[in-house]
Amino acid sequence: MDSIKRDLKYTILKLLKSFPCVTLIGARQVGKSTLLRQVAPDAPFYDLEQNSHFEMIDGDPELFLKNKDELIVIDEAQLSGSLFSALRVKIDENRKKNSQFLISGSSSPELLKNISESLAGRVAIVEVPTLSWSEALGKKKSEFYHLLEKPEKFCNLKLNYDGHDLLKLCTYGLYPEPFLKLKYEEDSTTYNVWQNSYFRTYIDRDVRSLFPKLNLETYKRFIKMLSMSSGEILNYASYAKSLDISEPSIKNYMEIASGTFIWRNIPVYSNSMKKRLIKSPKGQMRDNILINFILKFNSVEDLMSHPNFGNIWESFVIEQLVKNLESNLIYGSYYYYRTHDGAEVDFILESKLGLIPIEIKSGSSTKKSQLKSLSNFIKEHNCPYGIVINLSEEVYQITESIYQVPASFI
Repeated sequence: MDSIKRDLKYTILKLLKSFPCVTLIGARQVGKSTLLRQVAPDAPFYDLEQNSHFEMIDGDPELFLKNKDELIVIDEAQLSGSLFSALRVKIDENRKKNSQFLISGSSSPELLKNISESLAGRVAIVEVPTLSWSEALGKKKSEFYHLLEKPEKFCNLKLNYDGHDLLKLCTYGLYPEPFLKLKYEEDSTTYNVWQNSYFRTYIDRDVRSLFPKLNLETYKRFIKMLSMSSGEILNYASYAKSLDISEPSIKNYMEIASGTFIWRNIPVYSNSMKKRLIKSPKGQMRDNILINFILKFNSVEDLMSHPNFGNIWESFVIEQLVKNLESNLIYGSYYYYRTHDGAEVDFILESKLGLIPIEIKSGSSTKKSQLKSLSNFIKEHNCPYGIVINLSEEVYQITESIYQVPASFI
C-alpha cells in the first residue's frame, strides 16, 4: 500500500526550526510513527516498544543522550518516565539550539504531565489527528484557511473535492490504515476486522492500562452511546440513568474519552449577556470510524438515511475545520451557541481572526430564512462575518455579512 503524505509534515518542520523539541500526541493508529519518519527520514529512530531500544534509553537516559548532537527521533516516549528530565537537562546545555528532539506518544495523562513538568517552554506539542480530506484524496490543501482574513476573496476558491467522495469519507472515517484497505481491496472484510480490533484494543489495552480500576464493560457501553449521539448537546443525567451510574462518573468517562482523543467536547459560547443560554456542552466523535462500527453503515446511502445524519455530517465538517486550522497554526477556542428560544450556531471560532460563527448544513442549498440565528449572532457580537458550509457547488455572498463556502471548497 502507498503511504499517505501528511500536511502536518510541513507544520512540524516549521516548528522544529523554532523549538528544541517537538512532541506528537494523538489517538492510537492515526499515523504518528509514519509521520515521524516522513519528517526526519535520515535521523536516528528509536521505538520504545522495542525492548532493545527501551533498555538502551530507560536504564540511563542521560548517558544515552550524551554526545548526541543531531536530531533524534523517539517513538512511544511515554513508556519511559525517566526520559523527560534527561531531555530537559540535554536541552538546557544549549537552549538556543533548536531541532534537537522529535518525539511521539499515545494518549496518556502521564505523557502530558511529564511534558508540562519537565519540558515547559522547551517543546511544541502537535496533535496528530486522523487524515484530512486533502490528505485522503491526494489533493492540495484548500486556500480557504489562508483567506479567513480576507473573506471577500472566498469567491476565488476552486472546487477541491467531489461531494460524493466527501460523503464516503464521512461514512467510513479517516484512520490511515483502514482508509487504505478500503481504497485498495475489493471488499470491506479487512476494514470491518480492523474496526473490531481497534475498538477492542482501545478498551482492553489502552483504557485498561491507563485506568486499571475502571469498569470496562460500562465504559464500553458508554462509548457506544456516545457514537450514537455524536453532535448532540450532552445530557449527563440521561447517560447516568441509562448506565446506572452517577453523573460524576459520567463526567469522568467523558474526560477519559476526550483525553484519549476519540471525543471532542465543544463548550457553549457564553459571552452573551442578553440571552438565556443552554449551558451544557455539545460533543462529537473525532472520527466517524467508530460511528460506522456501532451503527453498521455499509454504504453512503445508509449514512444519509440515518436520522442522525445531519449531526454526523456537522461533526465531520467541524473536525476538518479544526484539523486544517491547527495545521496552519491558527489556534483558537471552539464553541457552539444555543439559546432557550432555539436560536443556534453550530460552530464558533474565536482566534486572532476575531469571532467567526459558522453554520453547517447537510443540504445542497441554504435559504436566507434558515440563517436568522446566524445573522442575529453576527450583529449582536459584532462579528466580522459568518460562513455557511453545505453541499452546494458554488461559493457566493448570501448577505452583506454571510458567505456560502460549500464543503467541497474547504
